[in-house]
Amino acid sequence: MRRILSPFRWLLLTWWAVSAFAFSQEDAATLLEDVSASVAAIQDVSLLLTGRLVDQGGSEVTLEIEFLAMPQEQALSAYVLQPDAFADNMIVLDGDVIANYTFLTHQVTLFDANDPDAFGGFLQGSAANPAELTLDATVWFDGWNAEIVGPRDTPAGAATIVRLENPEAMDVAWVELAVLDEGHLPYEVILYDVDDRAFAEIRFENVQVDTGLSRDEVTYLPEDAEIIDERSEARAP
Repeated sequence: MRRILSPFRWLLLTWWAVSAFAFSQEDAATLLEDVSASVAAIQDVSLLLTGRLVDQGGSEVTLEIEFLAMPQEQALSAYVLQPDAFADNMIVLDGDVIANYTFLTHQVTLFDANDPDAFGGFLQGSAANPAELTLDATVWFDGWNAEIVGPRDTPAGAATIVRLENPEAMDVAWVELAVLDEGHLPYEVILYDVDDRAFAEIRFENVQVDTGLSRDEVTYLPEDAEIIDERSEARAP
């Protein structure tokens, strides 16, 4: 508080602000724990990831990717619809192996799951571990400061908005996360830089949980594609 107030009012308002902030922090932590619990219970899930990436010059890249996953089995597939440059490509996580299918060359390249090249350049220069792909927001933003902003209506239903601030404030300074009230799964993630510019918007749409997907469905790849093995054991002398 920077207003000039009487000592009593200053103390009262300061106490209210600190109490409200602490309560908000506690609520945010509880909500994220609920997200973690909901994700942990998922046997299989299908969804459509949509959104956009915006560079410093204002150019946009549209995202539209179909996902199938069995999180507890470390099985996941992503079929790219947009951006156009990657259309019809596939990325499949099967245990400790990632297969990157390139439509134009009809080739499947095998990588170790912790190799960022496995994602066709999407994670180049990132410290993210591809094997930790998850809907669990506690994994995405571990160690960040969380605060509930308030409710919001979304096309998928009522949601609670959580603001998460990066204590290191590097490429991503803070994030706005929308968690659906029903099911406690993330609906939208918006990433902001240190100038409060939104440079990435990601939504999880058409989410269907526990429909009985099989591992063969999730890890499907074109059978007649050429195989290129770039795993470390294949390159070992």
